[in-house]
Amino acid sequence: QDYFTDENRVLKKDPQQDYHLEYAMENSTHTILAFSRELHTCDTNDKSITESTVRVIWAYHHKDMGEAGQNYHGSNRGTKSLRLLNPEKEVLSASLPYFDLTNKDVPVPDKDTTYWCQMFKIPVQHEKHHVTKVSHENLVHHILLYQCSSNLNDSVLDYGHECYHPNMPDSFLTCETVIFAWAIGGEGFTYPPHVGLSIGTAADPQFVLMEVHYDNPSYTEGLIDNSGLRLIYTPVLRKYDAGVIEAGLWVSLFHNIPPGMPEFVSEGHCTLECLEEALGAERPAGIHVFAVLLHAHLAGRAIRMRHFHNGEEQKLLAYDDEFDFNFQEFQYLKEERTILPGDNLITECHYSTVDRVRMTWVRK
Repeated sequence: QDYFTDENRVLKKDPQQDYHLEYAMENSTHTILAFSRELHTCDTNDKSITESTVRVIWAYHHKDMGEAGQNYHGSNRGTKSLRLLNPEKEVLSASLPYFDLTNKDVPVPDKDTTYWCQMFKIPVQHEKHHVTKVSHENLVHHILLYQCSSNLNDSVLDYGHECYHPNMPDSFLTCETVIFAWAIGGEGFTYPPHVGLSIGTAADPQFVLMEVHYDNPSYTEGLIDNSGLRLIYTPVLRKYDAGVIEAGLWVSLFHNIPPGMPEFVSEGHCTLECLEEALGAERPAGIHVFAVLLHAHLAGRAIRMRHFHNGEEQKLLAYDDEFDFNFQEFQYLKEERTILPGDNLITECHYSTVDRVRMTWVRK
């Protein structure tokens, strides 16, 4: 049945019954209920279902609901963030080859934030392959994978170092282009069936830098990390090569958020001049966007990716008006979007700092 709660958490039957039971089954260990509902019910007691993150709250009792109403669930309760409208991901063959890029016993410092960098060499060479999926092992907030200069030698592989540190190796400075990103709460990323990340050719990355952001707000000592990425690949080439376009606010001291603000909006502009220069020569027919990863930190409340063509605003490229810091995963677009030279993108970030008394300096 369709119920709702009031401000005192009292459960009440909704006079407008919008949920419809599709089927139910039960065995000795599981009870399964499948139900459906319109995305927008025009019922003030229901929440509209959009492409934003939805926090699903669940609770149960081992006895069925009786005449007197529901039984109190006790500790049988929980929450989970989901995107109910995100399409199904392709299931890949388990027999495909893979290689791992993982840290080796990195001591995580007992401080709030650390960026750790480690260089790796791509083992697949001499023939083009496509990476079809990237999965992860983690105790971390996010991971970025950069393509580095091909002129390096294997001596750069010997050790990792704290990123952005005065004493970090000069070879790290050659790693500027992001080829993959993962953030907390996200599952492994599977490329669409017609797309793959190219490896193995002379133009593809030979050396990559993995940047890991460790989040240790409790300043726990003695943490050892062996997290990283697993890249699954195939010699059966796909039609298109994948790439990454970064859009948003550059990390700098100029980007800060005042305390005590119920809402504060920052905008990052990927201008038409920028996209004209970036795409005009290499991709005059544009690029096709198939997925978007929206990324923010604890003060983030909503993110919107706006797209303009010939000065006219198009449908939002991606958005999340219910952003959950602990649930940052790729949004697969239902229809690919073409970005052309001369278009422009605006990343709109909404923050809340009502519980903060000091200025917030924005991090990567």
